[in-house]
Amino acid sequence: MTLVASETRRPGEPLVPGSRPIRSVPVRSAGASAEGREFGRWFLGSALYSLTLGYGTPRSFFAVAPDSWPGDTALGQRMLGGEFAAHGSAGPVSPESEDPPWQRAGATALWIDALNGFAWLRDLRDCGDPAGATLAARLVDDWTNREWRWSPRTWRRDVLAARMVAWIRHYDWLAATADPGFAARFVFSLGRQRTHLKRALRTGLVGHEAVAALKAMIFADIAFLRDGKRFEKSLDQTLARLAKFVKRYVMHDGIVAERAPHLQVAVLRHLLDVRAALASAERRAPAELIAAIDRMAPMLRFFRHGDGGLALFNGAWEGDRTLIDLMLGRSGSNEGAPMMALASGFQRLAAGTSLVITDAGSPPGRGMDGIAHAGTLSFEMSAAHERLIVNCGTYPGALRDWRHFMRYTAAHSTAVIDDTNSTEITNHGALEYRAGNVLVDRADNEGAQWLDMSHDGYRSLYGIIHRRRLWLSPDGGDLRGEDTFVGPEGRPVTVPDQRFIVRFHLHPAVKATLAQSGQAVLMRLPSGRGWRLRASGAGIGLAESIYLGEEGRVRRTEQIVLVGQVPMEGCTVKWALTRMEG
Repeated sequence: MTLVASETRRPGEPLVPGSRPIRSVPVRSAGASAEGREFGRWFLGSALYSLTLGYGTPRSFFAVAPDSWPGDTALGQRMLGGEFAAHGSAGPVSPESEDPPWQRAGATALWIDALNGFAWLRDLRDCGDPAGATLAARLVDDWTNREWRWSPRTWRRDVLAARMVAWIRHYDWLAATADPGFAARFVFSLGRQRTHLKRALRTGLVGHEAVAALKAMIFADIAFLRDGKRFEKSLDQTLARLAKFVKRYVMHDGIVAERAPHLQVAVLRHLLDVRAALASAERRAPAELIAAIDRMAPMLRFFRHGDGGLALFNGAWEGDRTLIDLMLGRSGSNEGAPMMALASGFQRLAAGTSLVITDAGSPPGRGMDGIAHAGTLSFEMSAAHERLIVNCGTYPGALRDWRHFMRYTAAHSTAVIDDTNSTEITNHGALEYRAGNVLVDRADNEGAQWLDMSHDGYRSLYGIIHRRRLWLSPDGGDLRGEDTFVGPEGRPVTVPDQRFIVRFHLHPAVKATLAQSGQAVLMRLPSGRGWRLRASGAGIGLAESIYLGEEGRVRRTEQIVLVGQVPMEGCTVKWALTRMEG
């Protein structure tokens, strides 16, 4: 029985053959507003708008703190060989070629975005070949020559922001080997891009992209400080805007509003860059920015498993462990990972070498839910440096269908009723009918740790409340759980006899076998350590699963499934994960 979608299934189709599709909310027709957008795009791409970008272009440039994040030397060498690789795709890149790469037909959107974002400059910088700087400067020149007019792909706000920061932080390196006219061309193009970004920042700032865009504006204003008081004024305004935004966006517990570990990394990195840029200009960072960094760093530690990688909640993948170490070092925070995150709802149990991280909070609200998953009450578990129980995860370069399916409740280590998501994912990617009223109670008793959690995501459809209890022993060798399905306030279930499946997705390195005549599952980790799962109140079995936690890879794995039906009076499934000695 296959319980996770195959590559051939389309979004909206059932995860299990014969089950009903998950509902989706239709997108409303844009009507006349679409016509307005088309006119706006035509105007932005016109020669007239292009002329307006050159008005008041600065002439001087201040070298902002150079980029100090490590590049990928292997990718740099590939680029020297004429090939750019990103997000699982590769394609030829050659300056002044007859086939310009910046909007190449047939290339993936993520490849185009990465190329035009210029983060690859650090790969060329670190590849150890002096020819890297020459090639980089020629490619910057090629971009300014070919992409001087606005286009929806190469001038999209997030791509524009990334490119501006990359250019500014690599200016000294680029200019060192370039021809005498490079500096003037560079500053002129950068000034035009800054003008458009400033206009684009007037509306629609949401989530982590807002932080990235404001960061780019701050970098540009610092770079042009010597060119007039208008840049001084703009810098003060943008800093105030960023300070106000992060105070709201970074929750009181230090987790970003999207509740996504990989965005915790991205946003913290942006704020560290802003702090460094301000220091290079002998400017003091706003208190709100410093406070956000201080709150975020411990919560980044909160999301790390024993192997140093990230927990897979809300679109995250394991991430770059070296980079995370470097960021935490630069943050200046020595505060350890807390055990709970009250504002976002995440909880952490740790004992011995065992670590459990669970999502016990409500999904993010409107505007912050574009990548959010329906994984309420899911958990992950690692033992020492090895992952045992995981969510399926995802990464940016994965196929669109994969990214869509991995948002389903079935792709998480939690319970599913009637193959239906606990929070509805609309066909335009937002969330509806969220698992709300998520309750959690925590207790410690003689070294053991308890979590008692519940959500009402299935109340409206079936009259079912899902309650999950977790208990971790003082030595970490025993994790016990109860999944209870009951009617609200002690009432009977409204729609009885619905099938439930409690899922435990296993990391691909885990080898699992049925044992004790199908009454238990034995799991073996690469280290040789063993774990056993037993359950009562449901049938137990193994099924196929997939793992997208490693960027660029779709790996086959397995999942343990506990299957049963919810009677009118409700039911409880009890299970135990026990470390096997010897």
